[in-house]
Amino acid sequence: MKKYEGVMLVCNYTVGQADTDNLFASMQDNGSHIISFNIRLVDPGDRKVTLEEVCDEMRRDLAAYPEFNKTQVILGGSTSGIAGQASADFEIYGYDMEVTDSLAAQLRRELFAIKGVTEVNISRSDYQPEYQVEFDREKLAIHGLNLSTAGVYLRNRFNGATASRYREDGEEYDIKVRYAPEFRTSLDNIENILIYNNQGQSVRVKDIGKVIEKFAPPTIERKDRERIVTVSAIISGAALGDVVKEGQAVIEKMDIPIGVSIQIAGSYEDQQESFQDLGVLAVLIVLLVFIVMAAQFESLTYPFIIMFSIPFAFSGVLMALFFTGSTLSVMSLLGGIMLIGIVVKNGIVLIDYIILCRERGMAVINSVITSGKSRLRPVLMTTATTVLGMIPMAFGGGEGSEMWSPMGIAVIGGLTVSTVLTLILVPTLYCTFAGTGIKRQRRKMKKQRELAEYFEAHKHEIIKK
Repeated sequence: MKKYEGVMLVCNYTVGQADTDNLFASMQDNGSHIISFNIRLVDPGDRKVTLEEVCDEMRRDLAAYPEFNKTQVILGGSTSGIAGQASADFEIYGYDMEVTDSLAAQLRRELFAIKGVTEVNISRSDYQPEYQVEFDREKLAIHGLNLSTAGVYLRNRFNGATASRYREDGEEYDIKVRYAPEFRTSLDNIENILIYNNQGQSVRVKDIGKVIEKFAPPTIERKDRERIVTVSAIISGAALGDVVKEGQAVIEKMDIPIGVSIQIAGSYEDQQESFQDLGVLAVLIVLLVFIVMAAQFESLTYPFIIMFSIPFAFSGVLMALFFTGSTLSVMSLLGGIMLIGIVVKNGIVLIDYIILCRERGMAVINSVITSGKSRLRPVLMTTATTVLGMIPMAFGGGEGSEMWSPMGIAVIGGLTVSTVLTLILVPTLYCTFAGTGIKRQRRKMKKQRELAEYFEAHKHEIIKK
């Protein structure tokens, strides 16, 4: 709180093993060796540093503590969803847990050396130490006990047995009886626990079995009916595609044994699927816009001229993202798809007025010049209103600004570049196509005139024949 004064608003933590009655805590990672911090920062508009910068600084702070075996900083409070930080996940498939654990540790070390990777996590939890009581069946039978009875007694000593209920003001509370913590934490305490048979005779655990310390295997994760361990590289200040490309190079250099495979998943897989869906969506939008314009102008040439402004819109998107230091993401691509329907309006306005001037009898050059003079102001006004309306989204602060900012930047850059080039390109293309059309029409009329003159000169011979 002292170091991040003015940035951190609330900081609380939980530590220790959750009680067995606490169902919510039992679904989370907890234990006597785990500390969980929940930190809330001030609003983005009231601080100068971004959330990613704060998380990166905290990772460096935690790395300075040798007492911590494993640390993890979760941006946004969740490792998934839009609020989560981008990560490159590498899934290791294999049955032998020792082999996959070794590969995961090796891959973790290699990924840390990649630029832009600030944290690498392994999904498989550490092997947990625990006490196991191995009962001797013969000794149990000698003392009149069985495994079930001995196990129930032992469990009740630790977890507690419901002895009765306490009732007050219509509420009921379970009364659980169990050993105090100081009598159930050490190996000697467990060995001296008394177990009673049906005759009421007591016997100690060490007399009917032995207590050993073992490391319990972690929860086995499966995907596609195969054992899996995931190595997740948290990315900050680098493009996801670049990190994945370098990660693939690292995997190719590794000695992967037979029966083990490594695949890329996580944010990169989701991003590729989203890019494919958006690509199909963009193609459909272009076709629909072209069909609408073709029906409006009753021509295929004019829509083709207008659609030339779309590539320049995407070049403007890339330029804007480059100059602002943003990366090509799903949100910026959504902004680019929005531009398909926005940028063509300028070309429609110009072409429509040029056609009107041509119908009034003007020449091609005069029609283009008149249309440019008359429609320059409406085109600039509509573009300016759209760009100014996107400025708060692109450069404003507040919650969620990191997510929506790329969309605003993409719309501003694409619309600005496309408008400037449309005012030059569309009239030029119209003059080119119109000039070609006029020449073709003149050649056609010339052939018709020559045929008419030839028929007129030889009509008597043609009639005789």
